[in-house]
Amino acid sequence: MFFIIILGGICASFIYAVTASDNISILYRRSRCDLCFQSLKPYELIPVMSFILLKGKCSYCKEKIDNSFIVCEILVILLYLLPIYFNLSLKDLTLYYLMITILLPLSIYDRKNLKIPNHMNLIFLVAGLFLTDLYYLEPFQDICIILILHLFFYLFSESIGYGDIKLFTVITLITPVNFFIYSLLLTYLIGGLFVIILHFYKTKLPAKIPLVPFITTAIILSFLLYDDLNSIYFGGFL
Repeated sequence: MFFIIILGGICASFIYAVTASDNISILYRRSRCDLCFQSLKPYELIPVMSFILLKGKCSYCKEKIDNSFIVCEILVILLYLLPIYFNLSLKDLTLYYLMITILLPLSIYDRKNLKIPNHMNLIFLVAGLFLTDLYYLEPFQDICIILILHLFFYLFSESIGYGDIKLFTVITLITPVNFFIYSLLLTYLIGGLFVIILHFYKTKLPAKIPLVPFITTAIILSFLLYDDLNSIYFGGFL
């Protein structure tokens, strides 16, 4: 469990930094403060603990560190621990950790900036294809369904951001079709409920609502409820 906590924190910190960076040099240079650009020492890079010990401020310029980093680290660590209480196969576990590692930081970034960096979609695609090796696809049936789904996305591209469409495209390629359909339905169900609740508290809704947090929530639920959703969809009352 301790190893999972450390791994989750490190992955969260690194991936969020990559997500928030427009410069690919972050992949091979030393970590540094985003404000004063001073290189950070190893003890300043410990997930969660460094933020607490430094009281949320850079030890050099004394400016506040973006709270998004510690929020991302804590959430990823908690979600990394979640499979301990659920029985996931090794294959599903690999895909689950990949999804959490990429989508959680992306959710926080999308909520702040209302955009999905193209380089993160590319990283997600390459990592996903490498880990899954397309073993989820049943060529003819699944590809036909994927094409229909993407036609739907592009027909409604005015209400769905192109970044979200690209993200959905990646997810269709690295997950089973029925898993993706469950995730898609849950995304809009959760998002719709959120908008309804928001409507009661605000007279004017925001012009744009980030979709990645809902996609991430839906995917987590799809992992946890996959067997139940399958039994309902294929053997229940639908």
